Amino acid sequence: MDHLSSRGRWRLPAILTAALLAGPAVASAQDEEAAAAPGPIVTDRPTDSASPELVPRGTFQLELGYKFTRLDAPSGRTDTQQAPDLLARFGINEKMEARLTVTGWSFKNVQTGKQSGFNDLNLGAKIALAEERGKRPQMALLADVSLPVGAVDFTDDYVIPKLHLLVTHTLSDSAGLTWNLGPSVVTRAAGDGGSETDLTLNYAVALGRGVGDAFTLFGEVYGNFDFGQGFPDSHTFQVGTTILLSPLFQVDVRGGIGIVENVPDWLFGAGLAFRVPD
Repeated sequence: MDHLSSRGRWRLPAILTAALLAGPAVASAQDEEAAAAPGPIVTDRPTDSASPELVPRGTFQLELGYKFTRLDAPSGRTDTQQAPDLLARFGINEKMEARLTVTGWSFKNVQTGKQSGFNDLNLGAKIALAEERGKRPQMALLADVSLPVGAVDFTDDYVIPKLHLLVTHTLSDSAGLTWNLGPSVVTRAAGDGGSETDLTLNYAVALGRGVGDAFTLFGEVYGNFDFGQGFPDSHTFQVGTTILLSPLFQVDVRGGIGIVENVPDWLFGAGLAFRVPD
């Protein structure tokens, strides 16, 4: 019994020593795991501006929805519906994500009758440039190309490359400013049967503010300045909200008005986004 009691007296100090030595290692591993764990979903919809945030490495993120626009012109009214307005994103690594944009089908009700067809699709990539630090904002580069695979009434007929700088400034714990700026090289059919190529400068500026843990409200102005021959500029203002239902699932709704004559007088859209973990 005395021998067993001696062993028992040594067992407790040994256990305590092991726990003290292992504790920091376990805490460090937990901290590293928490740091590596991705945060809540960050989407590029429903705003026209895209965030410089990339999807986490090895994960798919799907963003889709429905959009309705109405344009009243001297020639008549045109109502357009688009779905599924899909953006599929995949995180290749910490510096790059691959992107596929599929507007899908458009349904037009115009004065001369109804039209429907598949739209062109876009292939692209988002490349991280810098994380936010001090006064330096978070930045990324978005490069994509529109492929003319749509139906006759819904295609641009030519490949259209685009390059955008994406920037986000944190204004406070609940507010942020995101803006995009960059050119598109647009080729259009000319009246003589040929084609002409113009440079279009695209822009978008969105101000967002969080309300509680789930809601974010935003206002945005977006459009483009066309440097071609006789093609008007386009400018639109919209407001909306996103609702984070879970860290991996978000819904949204938005509405907007055209600022100039050649864009839809008003628009409405709604959608959702979710992330598929690796």
